[in-house]
Amino acid sequence: MYLACPNRCSTNRFELWNASVFVDSSGRYLEYRLIDAPLYRCTECGSPAVDLGAVGDVMAEDRLAEESPAREFACPSCEELFSAPKEQAVVVCPACGQTFPVAEA
Repeated sequence: MYLACPNRCSTNRFELWNASVFVDSSGRYLEYRLIDAPLYRCTECGSPAVDLGAVGDVMAEDRLAEESPAREFACPSCEELFSAPKEQAVVVCPACGQTFPVAEA
C-alpha cells in the first residue's frame, strides 16, 4: 500500500474514512480511535486517497491481457460463441460441454 492525495497535499497523513485511524503515506499506523470504515481520505484537504501501490500490479495485468488476448470460438456441436485463451490446444464449450481441438491460426 502506498497512499497519495490526488491534490498532492504534503502532509502524508490519511484517515480511515468514517473512522479515526491515522496512517502515513506507506500505510503505517499513526493513531486510532474506535470506529470502522474501508476507505482513506487526506486529513489536509479531505480528498479520497489513492493507493499507488496497486498501480504496478494493475499495469502488469493489463499488459498480460494485451500480449495474450483471448480467441473467439464457435462450438461445432451447438454453435455457441465463446472466448478462450489463445494458447489453449483443446477447448470446452461452456454451453454444451463439447470438447474439441483447436487448429493453429
